[in-house]
Amino acid sequence: MSRRIAALAAASGVAVLIALPSSALALSGGATRRCYSHLPTKGSEPLTVQLSGGTPGADYIVSATVPGKGLGSAGSVDGTFDAAGNALAQIPDVFPPNGTIDPTRGQKVDLSVADYGAGGTDVPLGDTLITNIALDVANKPTAPTARRAITVSGSPFAGKRVYGFVVKGSKSSRVVRRIPLGSGNVCGYASAKQAVVAPHYALGTYRLYVNAGKKLNKSRALAYQFSITRHYL
Repeated sequence: MSRRIAALAAASGVAVLIALPSSALALSGGATRRCYSHLPTKGSEPLTVQLSGGTPGADYIVSATVPGKGLGSAGSVDGTFDAAGNALAQIPDVFPPNGTIDPTRGQKVDLSVADYGAGGTDVPLGDTLITNIALDVANKPTAPTARRAITVSGSPFAGKRVYGFVVKGSKSSRVVRRIPLGSGNVCGYASAKQAVVAPHYALGTYRLYVNAGKKLNKSRALAYQFSITRHYL
């Protein structure tokens, strides 16, 4: 191919690209965070999707879909692009697809958008994860001093070192035991097998608080209450 023919072909390609609607080339977006948290019985962080390159002034619908299920099975929201073709969409009340209220490493939902000014075809926007803000302490083994699984998840723990703090009673802030639980993943999930109490602990009611950081912060902690009682045969 001569240089002249190659130049004409390249120019022709540019002309074709310019002729296409801008929305067909530039509509894009994605979740503003890698993981969102649901607080069972209380609600969820809105799943926020930033959009750009849409048809100015046109309507759109953003869908969150559980893999393998119908479009929008995890939620959806509609809106209108601004004069620049941008939008910020928020899907409320999104929870882990399998319905659990326990801690989870993060469960995937796929994101997409349909621009009704450009034919309404659904355009993939990647995916994000949903988790719970939750704490679980295994009830077995039954011996209070035995090591048991302690598991937590939620955005407050994401990427941070997580610790448990045992205090006696519900009002005290004096820590009688600090328990390392590891680092939270992108959804704040951390789990470790640890003994919650030591053999010398007195009978009574205790609370295990879990928060990010080496110091107890009750205002940002999840709590689990347990009791040590005498067992008679």
